[in-house]
Amino acid sequence: MPPDSLKGKTFVVTGANSGIGFFAARRFAELGASVVLVCRSEQRGEEAVKAIHSRMDEQNCRLFLADFSSLASVSAMSDRLSAEVPRIDVLCNNAGGANAGRVLTAEGFETTFVSNHLSGFLLTRKLLPALLAAAQEDLARVVFTSSYGHTNSPLDFDDLGLENGYSTLKAYGRSKLMNLLTARQLQTQVRDANVVASSFHPGAVRTPIWKKGGLLARALGIAVYPFMTDIEQGSDTLIWLASSNDSESRTADGRYFYKRRAVRTAEFATEEAARRLWEVSEELIAPFE
Repeated sequence: MPPDSLKGKTFVVTGANSGIGFFAARRFAELGASVVLVCRSEQRGEEAVKAIHSRMDEQNCRLFLADFSSLASVSAMSDRLSAEVPRIDVLCNNAGGANAGRVLTAEGFETTFVSNHLSGFLLTRKLLPALLAAAQEDLARVVFTSSYGHTNSPLDFDDLGLENGYSTLKAYGRSKLMNLLTARQLQTQVRDANVVASSFHPGAVRTPIWKKGGLLARALGIAVYPFMTDIEQGSDTLIWLASSNDSESRTADGRYFYKRRAVRTAEFATEEAARRLWEVSEELIAPFE
């Protein structure tokens, strides 16, 4: 894409201080967009903003802080962001991680469930007016970082917090299934607006996520490390879905992509599952909206 091709547009990227989130945020800024980096750590977030600005003349990045294991934190940050940035062209829901054990947050949610799904769902709902404001002038987009891990197992709506049979890979995989289902149902919700939602699999990327999922995830990361893709390759489809003028990206229509191609999802990633997850998620986040 040519320099300044994103001039005048505002991009919000969660989980933006490292990995594919950081690389994508930097690329959007290089192309002229105003970029909001949403991070948990103030120090790491400021370092990311500084690293991006060190490569550019224009200072076009801002930092907002939120702990995605806390819906109250995400809600408060969303309110500040909406007040200060009333028009958002693109939201990249990229924040997430893997957790070695089943731990409940102070709000009573299983950590992977809230960090990888509910917080992004809440953020999307609260930023939707800003996205719709941008959609009056040009296409607005919402992109969710999902994973091939979504094929691990179907959702159990009686046990979304995995009280029974918790494992790192199951919790992570189900949260990634929730991401692509949310993208699909969001597209249904905004079908009459100039907004397109999508999700994607970045591939097995060399990022710190492999160090945070306990011994099994760490061992898996070490075993497949030589075969992993680098961060630039892993972020390519995210950047393409969020910013390209290709007809395929502009008409993503809730689909799931890998290497810029729409690919099949697990057979249990159904329209009914997407609808039901949306309804349940609405109920769970209601006290925090």
